[in-house]
Amino acid sequence: MQIVEMAISHHQSLGNTWEEAARQATAQYEGAVVGFHEALATLRQQRNEAIESRGKLTEVGTSRKEDIKAAGWYPGANTVNGVWGRLRQRMIDGGLGNAIEQINNSTEEIVASLAQPHVDGDRRLGLVIGNVQSGKTANFSAVIAKALDSNYKFVIVLSGIHNNLRKQTQLRLERDLGITEDIRDWFRLTDADGDFSDGNRGNASNILAQNRRIIAVVKKNGTRLRNLLRFIQSLDPETKRHTPFLIIDDESDQATPDSSASLDADPTAINKLLREIWAETNNASYVGYTATPFANVFMDPNTEKGVYPELYPSDFIHIMPTPKNYFGASRLFGLGEDAVNADIPDVIRQIPKQELSLLAPKSGCPGVSKALAEAIRWFIVAAAIRRTRGQKAKHSTMLIHTTHRIDPHFAMSEAVARFLEPLQRAAREGNLDEFREVFHQERDRAADLFTGEDGASTWQQVAAEIPAVLRMVKISVDNGTAEADQRLAYPDEPQTVIVIGGGTLSRGLTLEGLFVSFFTRTSNAYDTLLQMGRWFGYRPLYEDLQRIWLSPGLEEDYAFLAMVESEVRADIARMTDAGKKPREIGVRVLLHPGRLQVTSPAKMKHAVKARASFEGSQLQTTRFDMTMPENHQRNIDIALKLRKDLASYRSVSAPDLYIDVPLEELQEFFTTFTVQETYTQSFKDHFEWSCKHLPHKTWNVIIPFDDASNSFNKYRRTAIDLKDKDVTYIDVRGLMSSTDIIKDLLLTSNEAPGKPPTGFAKLREDRSGLNGRGLLHLYPIDRKSQLQQKQTKTGRIAMDVALRNFNSPLADNLEDPLLGLALATPFDTEGRLQDKGSYVAVEPIYGEQEFTEVPHPVDTERDFIGAQS
Repeated sequence: MQIVEMAISHHQSLGNTWEEAARQATAQYEGAVVGFHEALATLRQQRNEAIESRGKLTEVGTSRKEDIKAAGWYPGANTVNGVWGRLRQRMIDGGLGNAIEQINNSTEEIVASLAQPHVDGDRRLGLVIGNVQSGKTANFSAVIAKALDSNYKFVIVLSGIHNNLRKQTQLRLERDLGITEDIRDWFRLTDADGDFSDGNRGNASNILAQNRRIIAVVKKNGTRLRNLLRFIQSLDPETKRHTPFLIIDDESDQATPDSSASLDADPTAINKLLREIWAETNNASYVGYTATPFANVFMDPNTEKGVYPELYPSDFIHIMPTPKNYFGASRLFGLGEDAVNADIPDVIRQIPKQELSLLAPKSGCPGVSKALAEAIRWFIVAAAIRRTRGQKAKHSTMLIHTTHRIDPHFAMSEAVARFLEPLQRAAREGNLDEFREVFHQERDRAADLFTGEDGASTWQQVAAEIPAVLRMVKISVDNGTAEADQRLAYPDEPQTVIVIGGGTLSRGLTLEGLFVSFFTRTSNAYDTLLQMGRWFGYRPLYEDLQRIWLSPGLEEDYAFLAMVESEVRADIARMTDAGKKPREIGVRVLLHPGRLQVTSPAKMKHAVKARASFEGSQLQTTRFDMTMPENHQRNIDIALKLRKDLASYRSVSAPDLYIDVPLEELQEFFTTFTVQETYTQSFKDHFEWSCKHLPHKTWNVIIPFDDASNSFNKYRRTAIDLKDKDVTYIDVRGLMSSTDIIKDLLLTSNEAPGKPPTGFAKLREDRSGLNGRGLLHLYPIDRKSQLQQKQTKTGRIAMDVALRNFNSPLADNLEDPLLGLALATPFDTEGRLQDKGSYVAVEPIYGEQEFTEVPHPVDTERDFIGAQS
């Protein structure tokens, strides 16, 4: 059987499909090899079984399973030998053993969607969507490895626009792919210190003819891309035709999309060069990787004939799975499935508005504000806690990100150094009083996140380590003009570093051991905001130490963006279910009803804009205004009147539930009930949209009430211990428990439904569930709510304590509740809405804003002449 397999592989390498290669091998060997036909039948069966098993993968992608099976070129990865087998073992040895199955399944689908190597004219364009700081490099390393094992030859990795990211990616790939260990199998056209030069152009065809694998890690820079283009153009036609190219575009929404001002303008330089490079290939796959795909899905899907083809991901979109231990916007800010979870991590801190002028002054030098001082002290304490847990050999990082302007970064570095100097001097004298308070205040506020087995560190243990942390701590400035010795670097020895920067820190570059972020910079763009969130990612065995200080308003922005991400993933899943590809249908992106924009307007010029929509949208009011105590008593009266008015809709079996209430019966409630100002406009918009677009859909209403005592049944919700003295509200962070979004269904069902793959919220839309009904759920919160034992060190306080902290008259009467509410607007289950609105998307023809591109840094790297050793 080995001879038959080798013969088929040989004929495949000449540009034949598997079946064509099998026919040629048959003609060559069937009379000369005993048992040839039996061996061929066995190989064909094994191949079909491998293809069939791939079709059963559960990862989300838009390559149709029938297409994968029909193409049938990829038999699956060899986990024993080859580049992938060795990479797989390195991942296991490096601590990714628990993620191997997920990485393998995800990349099997991606590789199966690539163009078949050595097939004339087979070219594919795709997109892989991950999360910020979520392991995209590990994923595309595995894709590269599997592609090389499947006869791809020339790998080009486009690695952002900054030198430090390109270098980091080069070193990572050399290690992960075993390039430095098996150097005879590779020809490197770049190395850690040298980007793509023009020196190899005259020898291009020989390089490809004489080497098994060629790799280049190239910055998206005009000079470097022109060098690459000329290198490919210099290949002789036969060599080019028989070379399978794999192009991986990391951070593919940056610089790659055309951001020219208008439809008639010439494309931007980087976009044009990449399209020219793509046009030079004959057998190739182009796969973009990004956590913020908005600009990619807004590329022109309908490039006219006669011009270079656009890089719209026309063939497939794949979504990398989100591991359970990943801390993203959804988990940290409580959106998506985490919106219905009252135990949102207590890791967000608010920077008082009055400190912003000191942190990022319009003129003059910035300084260390009170909040920044607290954040730095916590970083020193948390780094010391890590040392008590046996993590002395690990990097620890704090991020300070207050402005995109470069000069203030250096001034802030000096200010932080001045702040640390007396603390370091005092520590040498044994005085650690500056750190004791923050230790006791912060240590246990997110203790429930810790996944290790060690007990809580004592002050004595931590105090013993603080002087060592203060001796080690380094301040780094990372921006386009910083000197090499100032910029962020992670050598083999552990670093404890406070890094101050802007644009270079908001794309791709991994901040090792980041667990304290201080962030005041704002943006109006979805993609820019999400990419700035370097705090997203994994925090193994120090999950409880992470803290994020944000300026006012940013928490709400990130919460909204978590919902946008969820919507995009759901839209791609619907595309998959319908058996569609991106070339047939555009991906929709939810519009913000206020100030946020999806991406640069120049990158959205091909998109079609629609009106606002709130179909199936959820809202919960977790903040309670303390400036107008009379509104809370008024809300109680409004709720009692609603209960009386809805008496005829009350369920017999579930007295708290009012079923199939017409929307007009709720009008008085929605127009008179008062919510905290954060929710005022959204509360109004949800109701008005429902009245205008789905007035016929009925609602279920939940009012917890005890007839016997003639009083509300109350919920226990404690308050976040907010330190900002300017805050005028109590925040409980979450009202809803994990199944409250279908509480009306649970109240009338004999058994709880199993959680569907798409989450409980899907049951609201499902005809077999709630058939699109709206939901209004009142939450009477007990003003006497006390902390449970597990909450005593989580940064929460009892509700009566919170009320007294505001000197609120509400503390004088603790029997009445605070009334919060949650609502979910209806779904259009009958298909009446022609325009669901609030989305933008491209339409494939099938049958002073902060949107300027980051300027390319001055390229100071030396040219690199590729070599085999």
